Amino acid sequence: MTISIGTSTTPTVWETHAAWLRLREDCSRLAIDAASEMSERRMRDDKEAVMASRDRIARMTPPSIVNVLI
Repeated sequence: MTISIGTSTTPTVWETHAAWLRLREDCSRLAIDAASEMSERRMRDDKEAVMASRDRIARMTPPSIVNVLI
């Protein structure tokens, strides 16, 4: 993975890794903040919607592919 937006030099592996870690930390913080603000009922409803969506996708996919994905 290379991140070199707006620069003329290629970043080192350590610079790229540090940028990835900062991005990951920011995303984790956003997810934690969003979850703390979400009601228990809404989280349960979201989980149920995700499971229903996965179930529908699994039914549309040929059985041989489903076995590989799961």
